[in-house]
Amino acid sequence: MPLRARRLALVRDAIEIVRRRLSAMAPSSEVEELQRRAADYLREAEGWQTAEPSVEHRENLAKRVLALHVSVVRLERQGPTKAEP
Repeated sequence: MPLRARRLALVRDAIEIVRRRLSAMAPSSEVEELQRRAADYLREAEGWQTAEPSVEHRENLAKRVLALHVSVVRLERQGPTKAEP
């Protein structure tokens, strides 16, 4: 598997983990925002199929995906919340 494909697969996997964890949470504005960010990051990474990203771009996306994971963990630790109206 070419390096670009491996990098894309890693990002896809990391984002899919976030999406699964978020889907198990009660709906809220914060969950919706995190889901939106995950979708945005995935679209950005999908662009790697047509053009190799710069090192800075890859590192920036990796940092944002990591921050997304941290946000999900923080939300999970807060425990279940009631769904917003």
